[in-house]
Amino acid sequence: MTIMPLLLEGIFFIGCALHSYTDFKEMLLYDEVSLVMLLAGLCYNYLLADISWAIVGAVLVGAVFLALYFLCPEGVGQGDVKLAFVLGAWLGWQKGLLSLVLSLWLGLIVGGLLLMLKRKQGKEAIPFGPYMCLSGLIMLYYGEDVLQWYSSLF
Repeated sequence: MTIMPLLLEGIFFIGCALHSYTDFKEMLLYDEVSLVMLLAGLCYNYLLADISWAIVGAVLVGAVFLALYFLCPEGVGQGDVKLAFVLGAWLGWQKGLLSLVLSLWLGLIVGGLLLMLKRKQGKEAIPFGPYMCLSGLIMLYYGEDVLQWYSSLF
């Protein structure tokens, strides 16, 4: 592997770290960070896979989250939708969609624990970006294994 894909993965990792920090701190996912991550994901797939795979992934995964945004606008923010486009560009549609399922489970588990431990109240907002970022990183590095395991369930 050449150095360029590693640098692009570093951009993805740093972007995820920034998004997680700002979402926990300010409940915001900055567009500039998502844009840099999106461009890095397109370059990454251009170098290592197929750029059309990244575009299809971005559109499909982003569209799923856009639909969630319109169905429950109080629970999903615009930053989450943009981050879903980023994850699709990096992971393609299969791993991208599975990443969203994983992030929903992570958010549900952590949110449930926070409610049980009385750290959050029932209607209090919980940032979702960090769980999307964590699931994106898991799927970037272990996506094939997770995809095979998930497929074996059916």
